[in-house]
Amino acid sequence: MRKKALSPFISTALIILIGIVAIFLALTVLTPALNKAKDSAVINEAFNNLEIIDSTIREVASEAEDSRRKINLKVTEGTYRIDSTNDFINFTYRMEEGLQISGQRGDINITISAEDITLFIEYTNMDLQGSDHFTKGDNSVIIMHNGTNPTTNYPFIYVGR
Repeated sequence: MRKKALSPFISTALIILIGIVAIFLALTVLTPALNKAKDSAVINEAFNNLEIIDSTIREVASEAEDSRRKINLKVTEGTYRIDSTNDFINFTYRMEEGLQISGQRGDINITISAEDITLFIEYTNMDLQGSDHFTKGDNSVIIMHNGTNPTTNYPFIYVGR
C-alpha cells in the first residue's frame, strides 16, 4: 500500500487559511475588550480632571478677588468645555464600546446619548466666565477670581487658558 501525501500547495493553503481564521477570531474577541478598556481609562481620566478643576474652582472662589491658580491637564481623548451661559463645565467623549454608566459621582453628573458620554458639573452659586475648550494633549488652565456679581453676590470665576 502506498501512502499519499498532501501536495505542498494544499498544505500551504490550509496553513494560510488557519492563520487567517485565527487572526479574525483574535480581532473579533480582542478589539471590543481593548476598546472597552480604552473607554474606561478615558472616562476615569475625565473624572480625575473634573475633580481637579472643581476643587481648584472652589478653592479660588473661597479666596479674595484676583486669586488665581494654574493647573495642567492631560487629555487623552474627548473635549472639555466651559459653558458660562449655564455655569457648567462638561466633558464629552464618543465611546467605541458603549459602557453602561449613568447617575452621579460626587458633584459630577453623567449622561449618555447614543455613543456619547457627557460628564458635567453645574455651579449654582458661582458665575463662570470664559468659553474655552480643552482637547487632546497637555493643557494649561487658569482659574481666576474676578470679583463678585453685585446682583447675586456670587463670585465671578474665570476658567480658560
